Amino acid sequence: MQIKSLENTVTFATEKDLPFVKALADAHRYEIGFVNRTTLAEAIAHKEILYSSHGFLHFHHRRDNISTLYHLCVSPSHRRQGVGLQLIRAWEEYSRKCGIKTLRLKCPLDLEANGFYYQMGFSRVNIEPGVKRDLVVWHKNLVSATPLSSQFVASFSASGSELKRLFELWRLGGDLERNPFAYVIYSPIACPPSTTKFLQREKAIENIKSVWLDCGAYQVQQGKRDYYNDLLVFLDKFYKENQWADGYVLPDVVPLTTDSDEIVEYKVRETLYHCEAFYNKMPNYVQERAIAPVQGRTINQVNRCLETYAKLGIRRIGFGSWGTSGPNGSVNMLSQESLALFKTVCDIARENGMLVHCFGIGGPNSYNRLRRHNLIPDTLDSTTWWKAGGFGSIFFPNKAQIQITVRRNLETTKTGIENLKRDTKHSCYFCQSVEQLRTSRNHRIMHNLAAWLDTLERDL
Repeated sequence: MQIKSLENTVTFATEKDLPFVKALADAHRYEIGFVNRTTLAEAIAHKEILYSSHGFLHFHHRRDNISTLYHLCVSPSHRRQGVGLQLIRAWEEYSRKCGIKTLRLKCPLDLEANGFYYQMGFSRVNIEPGVKRDLVVWHKNLVSATPLSSQFVASFSASGSELKRLFELWRLGGDLERNPFAYVIYSPIACPPSTTKFLQREKAIENIKSVWLDCGAYQVQQGKRDYYNDLLVFLDKFYKENQWADGYVLPDVVPLTTDSDEIVEYKVRETLYHCEAFYNKMPNYVQERAIAPVQGRTINQVNRCLETYAKLGIRRIGFGSWGTSGPNGSVNMLSQESLALFKTVCDIARENGMLVHCFGIGGPNSYNRLRRHNLIPDTLDSTTWWKAGGFGSIFFPNKAQIQITVRRNLETTKTGIENLKRDTKHSCYFCQSVEQLRTSRNHRIMHNLAAWLDTLERDL
């Protein structure tokens, strides 16, 4: 088994890795206790230690389909950089392939690692007395298949020529291990025909793995399209003429934050009516790849959406009922109410074997807020990297946006940017020059895209 990430390749440890594994275990004696060298050697021989250049994970598969984690250690210099996440992900992936149903571990009550396991989707089931201190017992049921991290789907409104320049600029940056455009979503009604031609060509030569077609209901919501019926006519024709896409978002009627409860209820009913009617007249390939939007302000409303889509046999749903702010409600906000609603959506969707997508999640900080609530969608899309860069702003992993085009404070100086790069352990081709960030829209956009990918790959 081999799982690659930006900085690590997770493999099974071999005999030559034993000195490193033993040394790292000894360095963590307070956390995990004394670990005998012979025990580690036997585990390596039985392929029960997953290894990366900066950490290891020791586990054992039991005959009752439970896999137990014995030790997880990461070099202090590489903590909070995604190493632990990659090791847990590799353990989970291998366990699934072996038919394991439950992951299990114990962690001393006083360790911060308990927070990490919670973020990885584990549930605390008990506290047991240990030899020297109490132990928290954590379980994770693999049947639900809750993801450890989300797949980023790049969302944009751009012409084919604009996208061509961005694709070329990313390749020029040299980060060929990652492809931020592997998964994309765009609205054909909001983009020129050149966008469709470019994406179709890039997908044909395998520069893109997956292209989703957004329905464009947002355009009607924002008043950029006058009539909903015109949208339905356009989608009916476009979806039937474009079989090459990998996802087709069904048309919805988008509620606004300013709508009354009565108007929201009306829009939910209209969404369900139009989605079902549109779905039923689509060819099989659209039905098989349909992405159904979940709208609503109450649990009853989102539950009705999910029940309808489950009966239709739809396998992927998308949630976008976040509160909004900004001009024309164009900025999504994650309120406590919307987070609670999204948890309900995730729980019901998982029970029905559905994949969960987040529409318009906002920036990396919004995703981190989802992670802190253990709400991790299978996929998410965002235009923040694009919009922020266009308006002169940049962001770093786990940091707020900075308006870089004007020197306002220390953060916007060369020294300030270098401090941020050091503090966030971020460095990319596009932020090497502060002057380029100030003057080049495309460099800001691509830097933001790199920061988004860093956020998805790292621990909180």
